[in-house]
Amino acid sequence: MSLEQLKRDFDRDGYVVLRGFLSPGELEELRARAEGCLSEVERGEEYPGVVKNLNRVDSWFEDQLQHGRQRELISALLDDDLEPATAAWFARLPGETSGIRPHLDAVGHRQKGATIWIALDRADRENGCLYYARGTHRRELPSVVGLEGFSAESEEAVAVEVEPGDAAIHSSLTVHWSEANRSRRLRQAISYFYWAASTEGE
Repeated sequence: MSLEQLKRDFDRDGYVVLRGFLSPGELEELRARAEGCLSEVERGEEYPGVVKNLNRVDSWFEDQLQHGRQRELISALLDDDLEPATAAWFARLPGETSGIRPHLDAVGHRQKGATIWIALDRADRENGCLYYARGTHRRELPSVVGLEGFSAESEEAVAVEVEPGDAAIHSSLTVHWSEANRSRRLRQAISYFYWAASTEGE
């Protein structure tokens, strides 16, 4: 898909899905780096499937956040320069009974930004895949976790079922969530988050 088509889709829907974003070699390196970081940090009891600021643990993630090829793509989709924010690991653990409730990534005075979410494992409806609410980046919604009126059954809900190495990019204003992992399979992803430079000081 051309960059022009990706931008049209992103502007219309608030997200795009990139099949085969990573090569097999790139995927294995990302997975190995993530495992190395996880072995060095202590995961919280409340959110054992979330580790943020990987870029502060391993300089490789800082280099990817600053110079990875996703940066140029996200800059083009937002039509803005970028301020790199964080690299993170997100997982839905086998047998989890709840996921992450519907929310935006935008916070307070900073609104415009985007996240690329790169699958380390297959993600589907059974093991807690990501859901987007199509077009919600064009609506005025509060930046709270637990937005009402969104579920897998919502008319605008899209289940992002992906294979390892696939990626999804979403606007910081797009409502997204994940549900429980009802399977025995782990569902992991690495994300890189960027603010649009024009939001600085808003």
